[in-house]
Amino acid sequence: MKSNRRKNGRVVAIWFLLAHLVFGATGCSSLHSPGRSEFEVIPLNNRDVATLSSDDIVRVMRRAGFSDDQILELGTDLRNGLLLSGAVQVKKKKVEAIFAVRGAYIYITTRLRGSFIYDLKIGEFGLPTPTSPGL
Repeated sequence: MKSNRRKNGRVVAIWFLLAHLVFGATGCSSLHSPGRSEFEVIPLNNRDVATLSSDDIVRVMRRAGFSDDQILELGTDLRNGLLLSGAVQVKKKKVEAIFAVRGAYIYITTRLRGSFIYDLKIGEFGLPTPTSPGL
């Protein structure tokens, strides 16, 4: 009887520990650090993910209209979001931009500057061709 109580107690303790780790790590879905910027980088679920170089991050964020200071503040969060979730939205009071990975392309939609497609393989903006992989 005592061994069953011990087992049950261990199981409950393990569940609490796991719940704390899971909810502690994912409780705040934003990658925003308080006091750092007025912007938030919020990960969105996506099937595709990508690793962007620092040059890629600078290119896509400049094209989306972010200043150099904002790129320095938000670039790491954007990179991590696209690497781990595959898509992010950058939000101030309104959604300013959405970045989403699809195959070898980053699809970018901005509130003020329109929409763009960035080809990760060649590091340039442009439309994918119908024969491109990932379509």
